[in-house]
Amino acid sequence: MTVFRVALLLLLVGCLGGKSHAQTRPAADSWVGGATGFPRGINTNDLGGGFESLRAEHLAEQLKVRWVPGAVAAQPPVTLHYSVDPPGHWLARDWRTLPMTQRGMVWEATLPVEELDIPIVYFLTGGPASRQLSPMRAVVPRLTGMEKPARVFWPFLDGFEDGIAGWTLASVASVASLKLSPQAHDGNAALSVTLPAGQPAVTVGTARVRGWHYSHQLATGLRIWLRAPGGAGKAKFTLHAHARTSQAVSVVSLVEATLDDKWQRVELSFSSFPKFPHVSADWFTIEFSGQGPQEFLVDDLRLLGRWKLPGD
Repeated sequence: MTVFRVALLLLLVGCLGGKSHAQTRPAADSWVGGATGFPRGINTNDLGGGFESLRAEHLAEQLKVRWVPGAVAAQPPVTLHYSVDPPGHWLARDWRTLPMTQRGMVWEATLPVEELDIPIVYFLTGGPASRQLSPMRAVVPRLTGMEKPARVFWPFLDGFEDGIAGWTLASVASVASLKLSPQAHDGNAALSVTLPAGQPAVTVGTARVRGWHYSHQLATGLRIWLRAPGGAGKAKFTLHAHARTSQAVSVVSLVEATLDDKWQRVELSFSSFPKFPHVSADWFTIEFSGQGPQEFLVDDLRLLGRWKLPGD
């Protein structure tokens, strides 16, 4: 284990509510202490009890999240929300979801562990309108007894086959829009971004790019495919750390893309974002400029590094 990873695990003592005692190791799985921030669309007024049994456990080389409802009965469907990153960065976390399956009295789901030393923050919602909401917990896979990841790390970050939930508008153009488009570079879908008439630019952002991709997986940059159907335009790229907070840092890439009606591959080495604190990255934005109304397409965001994927 590297010095960086040891330091990270020791830091979790405070983040996960552990006592700062020299002989106390970080808890493998515990409630997240202090102020937290749920993802957009979650009604925190629904935060309630009945989740005392919620746990993540190492079972048969997998990491299972399990919940046995208490006095408050479960309201199906039950959904697991999880985010791979130490507690914090609440305004720019990459949240994913998995359906929970009921087995007798137990609701459970399997977390897709790719990195043993990065904590996974998780919580549950239940009911058609997610009217049940658990507090957050965090688990460090290695500390549960896992000796190897459950699956090989996959550098492909988003191809929009599962929708556009990981992307939001980051500009003030109120009539701009995001939607799925069937005009994909690869697969069945791409992200469609509309630049409204009378607006010089529109910016979209995603929390899919994380600092631990750089520090733990040794990623060297990003690759993305872009297109301006029936027109022309430009794209600028910015990496952000501690996004939307008073400690926010943002650096624009030295790379700028000129777009047309054909799909264009754009590669952004992390070195093209000069003096950026890459280990703290939590937000990536693309600013499209052109002559509105105009559509821009985005597809196949992935990390660059030691990986070789089909089409490389």
